[in-house]
Amino acid sequence: MDLYLSLIRIGASLMLTFVTFSLSYRINKNANSYLAMLFGVLAILFISTDIGEYISEKWIWLYTIDILENTIILIPALLYIAVYHFVHTPANFLKKHYLLLLPFLFIAIFRTFSIWAETYALALEDFIDTLDFIFLIGFWIFSLIVFYWVVKMLVNHHKNVLKFHANTQGVDLNWLYKLMFVFPIIFIAQVVFNFSSNHYYLINISDIAIFLMLFYSGFHIVQQREIFDLTMQGKVLAEKEIPEQIDVEKEGLIDEHLMLEIVNNLEKLMKEDKPYLNKNISLNLLADKLNSRTHIVSYVINSHYNVNFYNYINNFRIDYCKTLLKNPKKQHLSIEGIALEASGFGIVMSSAEII
Repeated sequence: MDLYLSLIRIGASLMLTFVTFSLSYRINKNANSYLAMLFGVLAILFISTDIGEYISEKWIWLYTIDILENTIILIPALLYIAVYHFVHTPANFLKKHYLLLLPFLFIAIFRTFSIWAETYALALEDFIDTLDFIFLIGFWIFSLIVFYWVVKMLVNHHKNVLKFHANTQGVDLNWLYKLMFVFPIIFIAQVVFNFSSNHYYLINISDIAIFLMLFYSGFHIVQQREIFDLTMQGKVLAEKEIPEQIDVEKEGLIDEHLMLEIVNNLEKLMKEDKPYLNKNISLNLLADKLNSRTHIVSYVINSHYNVNFYNYINNFRIDYCKTLLKNPKKQHLSIEGIALEASGFGIVMSSAEII
């Protein structure tokens, strides 16, 4: 492998680890912490793979590199846990998540045993090779299962995020969803490269692709917003309730009188305070302004107006755009300028929607 490419991808992964870990102090704390660990594992993997080509043949170095290379087994587990924390609130490390770490534990025990066997029991060499192959197949099966559950979580999140945010930019995790499908492509490509006569050059192309993936990830990571921006009051409430899992009507948590009261307060708030002009308005913030609970406000919007939170807020923004278009003082603004002034983030709207 070209030394410059090695240094570039090692540097990119280390920088991404540092940036993501720094962000974990400000936004999406738990999710970014595990994501930083994932990039850290990638950095260790790149270092062990790339430096392994240049170190001496001393056995202690070779065994150390061999152990470090097996950190790749942690990548599916860390990816699942990071995505889990992105899409759930409140999200804590669950006992079932320890099961995701079992493959790494098994491999660590196996590697320790194989090092002993290679040193003291050469007769076990064939048995070790067979176990190594079985573990390799098991790892890819495990990775495919985790891949399925991660994609499923991201798809559900893409639907559910419309219940909480009017501006999904930076919170919909579309970048992560797209990135998920790049990993299988790179894996298949590397398998093909290994059987190609132009092995050296094709591997370098693969390394460049990995660097571009890291750059793409970093670009979107620094643009992310808090997915569940809860106030202290909201955090306490969220610990007791998960909005998606509560059927308000069946539980009898809201009657017709309360429904009308919230509707009146909501319409008054939207008319006087115009919270829809806040580009980062969320269901949690709106519920705080109404001194109500998140799932109650969500139920009122869904049942009374027959829309989700995303459409509810953006309907106000479109009406505001129409008002601006009729204002003589705003005639100099383009459609995009009107959208920016109405929502603060320039939602993409056609002329037909506004006019």
